[in-house]
Amino acid sequence: AQAILGQASVHPVIVAQRGACPPTVDRMARLFGLALAALLGPSAALLVERRANATAAFTVNDKVYVDGSLYAESAALGDNVGCHEHKGTSSFKVCGCGVKVVAHLMTECQTYKKYDTQIGTCDCASSACDEKTLSSGYSSSFNWQAASFEISPC
Repeated sequence: AQAILGQASVHPVIVAQRGACPPTVDRMARLFGLALAALLGPSAALLVERRANATAAFTVNDKVYVDGSLYAESAALGDNVGCHEHKGTSSFKVCGCGVKVVAHLMTECQTYKKYDTQIGTCDCASSACDEKTLSSGYSSSFNWQAASFEISPC
């Protein structure tokens, strides 16, 4: 290969792969692509999920109560889809079959064993509201407080 090109400094791999990047540049590009995908992957997935949830149609019957107060209802639920931080409460109530809430013990809607509770049945055959006080315990029951909760369409 060196005799053909008349250059003693050309690497044989580069000659064999005319127009291809040297192996170190190719490896760096792959690593950069993997790092970029790892960084943008969760964000891109969250963006797609938010766009999908933004098109959900809530009815006038759909209501979310947090700590005894109305948090969001009907069309306003579309603006509240996603994770919300809270100072801590044990009381949640969901009315309607088009919305549900998942209460989390951890912040940022992180899951933690059995301390994730869904409120809302997503059953349009029932008109009853689903009301829960978050509690746990083996021998004696105690109330636990959610640090975050997630609103999503059914």
